[in-house]
This record gives sequence, C-alpha cells and structure tokens, in this order.
Amino acid sequence: MIGPEQLAPLVQEVLALDCPPAYAAYVIDHIGDHGDHGDMFGVCYAAAEAGRAALLTLFPEGAADNCTWSLADVAHRLTDPYQLFAARFLTAHCNGDAPTTVALFRAAEDAGARDRTESVCVLLAYVRSLCRRAEAGPAAPHYGDTRS
Repeated sequence: MIGPEQLAPLVQEVLALDCPPAYAAYVIDHIGDHGDHGDMFGVCYAAAEAGRAALLTLFPEGAADNCTWSLADVAHRLTDPYQLFAARFLTAHCNGDAPTTVALFRAAEDAGARDRTESVCVLLAYVRSLCRRAEAGPAAPHYGDTRS
C-alpha cells in the first residue's frame, strides 16, 4: 500500500493538464508495482471525481436530482476497450453506481498489468480532455446533440 499521503500528489500530477502521457503511464505502473488494489482504485476514483466536476461545468443541468448520465449517443463509436472502460467507469461514477465502478475496475485488474495500465491511462487522458474543455465554461446547448 502506498497510502493517501503519497498517492494524492501522484494523482494530482497525472491529472495535471500538462502531464505527458508517458509520465502518467510511468506513475500508473509505479502504483501498480508498489501499491495495492485500493491505491489503483483510488486513482480511478479521483480521476472520475475530477471528470464528474468537469462534466457538471460543461452540463450544469446534470446536477439535477433526476439526471442520469448515459453513453447512448457515443457507445457505438467506442470500439477501443480502454476507451470503453474510461467512458463506462466515468459514467457509472457520475451516476453514483459504485457496484459498476468496482466491477469495471476488477475487470481491468483481472485483464493483467498491461491492460490495467492502459485502461487507467485512457481514463486519465479522457478526464484531462474533459477538464480542458470545461475551462471554456458550459457547453453550447447543441453540444453532443445528435438530432437534426
């Protein structure tokens, strides 16, 4: 176990918008080699929480009590398993679906070190892209709307 006092700054570094992808992969490998499952899940949870905050900036209506986040409009475009993990993990987290986040994390862990690292790195990259986009403020009303 690495522990929260050492893990928190590492997570902040890899979530930084200017973090090089190779360094993020190195940190995730380090956590995988020296930490435990709880440490790695902590990285995913922290990333998902940052992603949730970015999504709420982009789509403030998502804060409504009856709002459910969905992949319906984009799921068919996600063919990469690591991107699918990232999108599903973030969506489950945003919906407060802890059992699904745990199941997704366990599947990534069970797939092996390489797949786990790739899955977590893609989650981090996905969240960084959302954070970058959120810096511009709320999305235009049509953002993501596929209807004509």
